[in-house]
Amino acid sequence: MRKILLLLLLFLCSCIPHQFSNQNLTRQEMKIYNEWIYSIRIKNFSQLGEVISRPPGVFQFLFSLTIPIEGGLHYKTHCIYYQVPYKKIIGILKIDELKSAMECPVNSDSDSWLEVQNIKDLRISLESFKLHLIFKNNTHQVDWSFLLPNISMGEFHEKNLYPGMSLLRTTEESFKNINNKYLGRISDRNSTNSAIVCMKVDKGCHVVGEDRCDDCRYGWYQVVDFQCPKGGSHFCGQNHCGEKLEPACPRGAKIITDESLGICQNDLTPVWNAAHILICQ
Repeated sequence: MRKILLLLLLFLCSCIPHQFSNQNLTRQEMKIYNEWIYSIRIKNFSQLGEVISRPPGVFQFLFSLTIPIEGGLHYKTHCIYYQVPYKKIIGILKIDELKSAMECPVNSDSDSWLEVQNIKDLRISLESFKLHLIFKNNTHQVDWSFLLPNISMGEFHEKNLYPGMSLLRTTEESFKNINNKYLGRISDRNSTNSAIVCMKVDKGCHVVGEDRCDDCRYGWYQVVDFQCPKGGSHFCGQNHCGEKLEPACPRGAKIITDESLGICQNDLTPVWNAAHILICQ
């Protein structure tokens, strides 16, 4: 009887690390899913279901995702890297988070937002708006599938999973803005990322989405982003152009050189930010 109890105890103990490992993987999967489902863009994606086996022992950049932050008015970037296991070097899937929409560095150079360790035989694929990450964790096969309904797919025609619809990432405040005819607060500033875009233009000078500037509670102002004949994008709120970390004041439309597109206070310089808006720094 004593031998049976000892064998049962050893069996239960051997199951505990596996249970903890599964629970940790589940938490990591849910953390990723709760962010990536809002992604609007995937870049540098080239792996098509093949096991990634080279280069061994070093981190390599796989792809990036552009994700709205809470409120949906600004964006951040997730950079995904993978270290192929080699001898005593373990396999690691690493996700870094950049606080704006910008290009990922080729090499990971920041603290990770999430790491999945002890993995091998990683394969990634993207089909039917689903991103698949398949790998082995220790000896267990893992298959993660993340729905990306907001990204555009198709080589010749851009379309979303639900045409004309997007999954929005809102807070209570931004939800109020959607349902309230009057947009913005008097304290909103571009420097604090609280200003609401009421009319957005792209590099082709097309208006993206709805023009709601007539609904701005405290008026609206124009920023310098693209050299469009009718001006740039508009934000709700009071105009603080030319001040530190605020948009540069628009200059005459006939000015051509980038350095002269906007005006800042004497001790500041106009610089393009990650959203391609001329900011005074």
